[in-house]
This record gives sequence, C-alpha cells and structure tokens, in this order.
Amino acid sequence: MRKGAKIPPSMGEVLGEFLRRTGINRKIQEQKILNSWEEAVGEGVAEKTQPIRVQNRVLQVKVANSVWMQQLQFMKELILQKLHRQAGKNILQDLRFFIGEIEPSGGRDRNKKKERALLNGPSSGLSEAERERIDRALSGLTDPELREILGRIYAKGLTAWKCR
Repeated sequence: MRKGAKIPPSMGEVLGEFLRRTGINRKIQEQKILNSWEEAVGEGVAEKTQPIRVQNRVLQVKVANSVWMQQLQFMKELILQKLHRQAGKNILQDLRFFIGEIEPSGGRDRNKKKERALLNGPSSGLSEAERERIDRALSGLTDPELREILGRIYAKGLTAWKCR
C-alpha cells in the first residue's frame, strides 16, 4: 500500500454507518424495548399489558382496564428507567397507556417461537473457517445484538450459496 493511502473501512463500519443513517439502528433499539417489556415490568404486569409500538420516542402500551392503567401511571418513571437500562440508551421520552383487549400470553409465546425459528435458521452447516470469516466481517460492529442478527443473515446467505 502507498504511503498516506487510506485503509478502507471494514464491512462492520460501513454497515453500522448505513444502519445509523437510514434509521434502522433506532428501529432495532425500539424493537429491543418492546421485547424487554416483560422483563422490565414482571410477569404479573405483563399479563395485563401489551406493548404495541414506539412512536416519536413514546412507548404505547395497551392495558387491560382502568385500574391497571392508573397503577402503571404511578410506576411510569420506574418502568422507563428499567427499559433504558435494558436498552443501554435513553430512547424513550414517555409511556402512554390506553385500554384495550390484551392478547393471551400463549399467542405472544407462539409468535416469539416463530421469530426465533426464522432468525436461527440453517447456520449449523457452516465450517469453522466460514464462521471465522463471518466473525471477522462483523468485528467492527459494536452493538452485540446487531452483530448477532447480521451474523445470522450472513450465515443463511452462505448456507444458501453452498446449496446451489
């Protein structure tokens, strides 16, 4: 390499910048908050609530009835602190509660299992060298969750390519 020539950025740096610029990083963080709801509020509260979406830095949560809504209003700051601690960032400004029919937890569990099956996929057919190649390609990413997701995508791509 010539003196003074720039070293090209790693795939992780390029991808990280793309995700930040397009707003996908924020969406990943928002989904992380939705996924960590039960851990933040506990199983009992989670049975009577359902996080719906993050919109304009506000987590919208469906609540079974007005009694639960009032109780959660008192717990709002504590819940926000727990969610921020789990996400590693202060993504949310507020929580908004509204009354609605709560989906039974069994349905949510089935949906989580489907999501896990889609993400895990056929990566077991990769050689050690291919796994190391993926690790090197993603080494520039600092977010462990993003690195794991992109690693799975990369592994699926390699597996699909090998099957051709």
